[in-house]
Amino acid sequence: MAIPTAAKIRKYLGENYQKSDDEIIQLYVDTHRFYRKLKKEVDSGDLMMEHTNKGGATNVVKNPLAIELTKTVLVLNNLLKSLGLTPAQRKQLEGDPDDDDFDDF
Repeated sequence: MAIPTAAKIRKYLGENYQKSDDEIIQLYVDTHRFYRKLKKEVDSGDLMMEHTNKGGATNVVKNPLAIELTKTVLVLNNLLKSLGLTPAQRKQLEGDPDDDDFDDF
């Protein structure tokens, strides 16, 4: 997995980079670091685990870290959207020479 850095993201943004993007870029880098730690923990553990509730009953529940991992992915995706770096946004910027307005149909 490629590890994002602020410099890599600024370079990727190219002429679209603005100084005001720095806070979002740093937030993305920090959140991605958290994502990697969570992923490592989830990968080394079980997706399902036993939980004993207050009544003493034991149930199998989804690993809470897996739930947090999913939430973190959503945050990362939203940060990419804020920077205009999702695949769909890049495709719109590049323009598709084979674009025949089929998607608008």
